[in-house]
Amino acid sequence: MLFSVIGISIVSVAVCILLREYKPEFAMTASLLCGVLIFGMVILNLTPALDTLGNLISGMNINSEYFTIVLKSLGICYVTQLASDTCRDSGYSAIASKVELAGKVSIVVIALPLFTNLVDIALGLIQLGT
Repeated sequence: MLFSVIGISIVSVAVCILLREYKPEFAMTASLLCGVLIFGMVILNLTPALDTLGNLISGMNINSEYFTIVLKSLGICYVTQLASDTCRDSGYSAIASKVELAGKVSIVVIALPLFTNLVDIALGLIQLGT
């Protein structure tokens, strides 16, 4: 998979350079399509690993909600990075910063149940100590 990604990225960079020279309005689209293609390839190759982790988690006495939160957060990180890099490559670094901020806020919102559980555990420990 790695060599496929490297090959696709090298060809895409060459295409983007040519497009930027002759048809600049299509260069960003080609770059975005390359990023989506590579992201899709990574997701397809990551699926078996995620299935294995899910099976391991379900076999233990660990709340699967935590695993789901971690996976969603990881997905948000990857999608946010792809979007912000695309914005930055297009010369819109201010928008890229806003996309990164939105990703960080989304992770905090998704992790709120985890924080709530941690506070409940801490309060329970404090009450046991008194």
